[in-house]
Amino acid sequence: MNSAVFSRGRLLLWGGCLLLALALPLVFKSGFLISLLCQMGIMVVFALSYNMLLGHTGLLSFGHAVYYGLGAFATMHTLNAVGKGGDPLTTALLPLVGGVAGLVAGVLLGYVTTRKAGTTFAMISLGIGELVAACSLMFPGVFGGEGGVSGNRVVGKDAFLGFTWGPQVEMYGLIILWAFICTVAMFALTQTPLGRMANAVRDNPERAEFVGYDTERVRFLMVVLSGLFAGVAGGLSALNYEIVTAETLNAHTSGVVLLMTFVGGIGFFYGPIIGAILITVMQIVIGGMTHAWLLYFGLFFLFMVLMAPGGIASVIAIQRNLWLA
Repeated sequence: MNSAVFSRGRLLLWGGCLLLALALPLVFKSGFLISLLCQMGIMVVFALSYNMLLGHTGLLSFGHAVYYGLGAFATMHTLNAVGKGGDPLTTALLPLVGGVAGLVAGVLLGYVTTRKAGTTFAMISLGIGELVAACSLMFPGVFGGEGGVSGNRVVGKDAFLGFTWGPQVEMYGLIILWAFICTVAMFALTQTPLGRMANAVRDNPERAEFVGYDTERVRFLMVVLSGLFAGVAGGLSALNYEIVTAETLNAHTSGVVLLMTFVGGIGFFYGPIIGAILITVMQIVIGGMTHAWLLYFGLFFLFMVLMAPGGIASVIAIQRNLWLA
């Protein structure tokens, strides 16, 4: 791994971002704003996991919600299984269950989807996504039917370091810590040989095969790891909302994360972070003000495609170069 990942400047940047995120509840004390920040943290992990496919490997997926949703359902079932016999520490580690569920789904589905790339991969991922979404309504014993599966994240009698995860602000802290860990891990992955080969497979798969690399295996590994982080995001969503419905598995959720990633900028690691924050605000804030928010979002997306196809991050990069010139 490139030692630049752990350089002093980068560590200071990561640490500053973490401290800023943890300090936000001291400024925004409203319950609505804290809930909004929680949703932002979850969507940041979800969008970054999707960018591992689209931005780093060149795989356009229309079914990424499968890993997110299965991770959420696995987390909720585990939470209910733990029940009163659990404790807050166990609850804090439950997103790992979602990650494992996403990873297993990535292994099973990635074996099928990564045999081809390009349009074929996109269509296969769409078909599998719709298949899993349909199954969520066909097997109510597992997915809870239209009502979904609910639970209570406050378990056990004793607090863990003073935390019970009942108050929303405590849940926000847990989400930020998991989002920080996942973000650093995904960035570090981009600096590994696997991350570099994923870029090579994205840019020129024929040349990558010519020098001896198995492009199908690289795509498979990236799908599996992407599923892992998407499952963690799903687990955080399950704990945050204390309910998981079939909506987490459908095409709408896959479409939203695709738009987040594209609007933010797939060519930059921090692009999906910007897109996730912006579109989450549009969904919750503007969506709460008017039912026509999709119209405004559609116009905004059209503007981005025409004027800044590289996403918001590309505009920032251009301005940064001008400032440094």
